[in-house]
Amino acid sequence: MNDSILPQWASQVKRDKISKLYLSHAAGIFDEELVDEVAYSMVARAESIIKVTKVHSEGILDCPSCSCIIQCDGQKPWNTFACICGWKLSRGELHKTYQHKQLVGGAAMPIVEDALKSFPVKGSYNDKMFWIDGVIHAFHGELNSQREKTGMAYRPIARNFIEGSLIQVIELIFSLAYGDTPDFIKSRAEWIEKLKISYVPDHIKDKYL
Repeated sequence: MNDSILPQWASQVKRDKISKLYLSHAAGIFDEELVDEVAYSMVARAESIIKVTKVHSEGILDCPSCSCIIQCDGQKPWNTFACICGWKLSRGELHKTYQHKQLVGGAAMPIVEDALKSFPVKGSYNDKMFWIDGVIHAFHGELNSQREKTGMAYRPIARNFIEGSLIQVIELIFSLAYGDTPDFIKSRAEWIEKLKISYVPDHIKDKYL
C-alpha cells in the first residue's frame, strides 16, 4: 500500500477567468463554456472547503486511497490518520496540504454549504451566472448555523474561492463589468455596504470606499 498518496484539494479560480466572464456577460455574450468552467471550478472549491474544514475541526477525512471515512487519533501534529486499507498520514503532514490555501471555512461554512446545495446543475447560463455572482458577493458570517441572517459581515467569501490576496480579490470585484443588468448592479451595491461593516482592514477600505 502506498501511504504517500496525498489528498488533492481544488484550486482557487483564476481572477482573469472571472473578469473575462463578467466582461462577456456585460457585452451580451453568453459564453456557455466559460460559465460552466467557472461555476464547476467554484463547486469543486466549495466541496474542498467543506472537506478540509471537517479535517481541521473534527479530524475526519475521506481516505485518498480508498475513500473510506477515517478519524485522526488525536489533536497533536504527530497524531495519525490511519485507514484500514493501509493508508496513513500524520495530522501535521496533512495540515501542510491545505495550510495557507484559504480552505478552512470557519464562519463561511453556512454560506458555502448553502451555495453547494443551491448550485443549478441543470440550470441555464443565467442560472449559473447568478449563482456565481451570489457566491462572489457573499461574506463570512452572513448566516448563522440556523441559516438566519446575522446582520454581520466578516470578510468576503470570494477570498476563499478566487486566487490572490485579499486586496487583489477586492480590487477584482470593484473592477468587474456589470453592464446594465439590474440584479448584478444591486448585488455589487449590497456587497459594498457589507464591505463597509466588515472586518476588512481600514487601509483597504479607505482605498476603495
